[in-house]
Amino acid sequence: MARAQNKRELLIVLLLALLMNAACATVTDDSGAAPSSTQVDSAGQEASREKATGGEEQEEAAAVPDTIDSPVTLKFMAPWDEESFHARVKDPVEAHFPNVTMELVSEVVDSQPLQETFAQGIVPDILLAHRGFAVLRDADMLFPLDDLVQAHQLDLSSIRSGAIDLVRARDPEGKRRLLGLPMEEVMNAVFYNKAIFDQFGVPYPTDGMTWDDIIDLARQVTGQRDGTAYRGLVFSAFQTTVPLMQLSAQGVGQDGSVNFASNPDFAEYYELMRKMKDIPGNYPPDSKATFANQQVAMLVTSINSFETYIKEEGLDFDVVSLPSWPDRPGIGPFANPFSYTISPHSEHKDEAFIVLKYLLSEEMQTSLHRAASGTVLDKPVLYEQFGADKITDGRTFHFHNVYLKQANPPEFSRYDPESKFYAFLRDKFAEFLRTTDDTNTFLRKIEDEYSALLKEQLAAQ
Repeated sequence: MARAQNKRELLIVLLLALLMNAACATVTDDSGAAPSSTQVDSAGQEASREKATGGEEQEEAAAVPDTIDSPVTLKFMAPWDEESFHARVKDPVEAHFPNVTMELVSEVVDSQPLQETFAQGIVPDILLAHRGFAVLRDADMLFPLDDLVQAHQLDLSSIRSGAIDLVRARDPEGKRRLLGLPMEEVMNAVFYNKAIFDQFGVPYPTDGMTWDDIIDLARQVTGQRDGTAYRGLVFSAFQTTVPLMQLSAQGVGQDGSVNFASNPDFAEYYELMRKMKDIPGNYPPDSKATFANQQVAMLVTSINSFETYIKEEGLDFDVVSLPSWPDRPGIGPFANPFSYTISPHSEHKDEAFIVLKYLLSEEMQTSLHRAASGTVLDKPVLYEQFGADKITDGRTFHFHNVYLKQANPPEFSRYDPESKFYAFLRDKFAEFLRTTDDTNTFLRKIEDEYSALLKEQLAAQ
């Protein structure tokens, strides 16, 4: 049982890592100018819709049946265990397509594992693009899906606004090709412990709060009660940059310059986080208090964490929507889907796409959503069903409002194609908690450090 839980928790960590690291920005064209959000909506999404549906005559001419009539084995490369692979892909796909056998290549989709996989004579048909498309480009594994979308009449308009555009924006060659299909969305929320709020006599958090509201609330539920120290507000490791993502902040300019200190979004973000860390007792050194051991009142985390916390005995909790900035009410972080893509060397591209189309169907997305994986579909009726199949004791949870409108993605610098700076800032969060530097001094320090790292990476290319 413990081994299985560890595997599930590892999967959640891997998914969160990929999603946060892959949260990228808008690719510039060759002139260096990024398309406006209006251009993106009218050109990018409309082009996607035309690719997906086309005119009636084009549809009739290009239509390919979504059936697989001959036996085929499809290899799927992802850093998953067999249990997760069976639940997410293998079992439902093989039940729906009797002629299909799905095999897992359980590896991180990165340069070295790809080389080792090829050396063994293994050619994945489908890959989880969790390390970004630049890795696949370098391995000669990029394959645009636009023609298959049109041929198989996949309606991309059914996917939440922003997800398809973000995938196109991550094209490392700046051509805005559809190099993958978004499959699961990691949404963030505030999980809160009802018992701690009851013990302090403080009202529960509500949907639609601002960050200042939630920090004020955290002050009221931080402290000692009956010999136990309680922390009011904590961020999961991969959510520490969520408020910055709501600002669509980008730290690397189109000329390769690093601009943490000169970008007011970064100062605003760190001042907010300073308010949180300065609550007496909220971030004590070496604290062992966690949400799972019921010593944290509120946790900013991914809703995917629900599968872990629903199993904690005696943990009485619920969720509310992520707080927003006062001048951006109701706006969440920019889209964070992770994508499945198809190998250009696969001999079964049509079959692989048919499988992906099925995984994007309302039937499969509903199943995944009820199993506590965020949906990419624009189907509000699904939202309140999140995690329903994991609840065995009749409890109810309020996930229906966590799907906030997403912020526009930031500009995507060609010098930092996978937005590594978000991962860098998460790594620096522990240092920020310890520092006595003021915000500007800290920003200048990490700006210099990241500039050096970026120059080193560019020199190595």
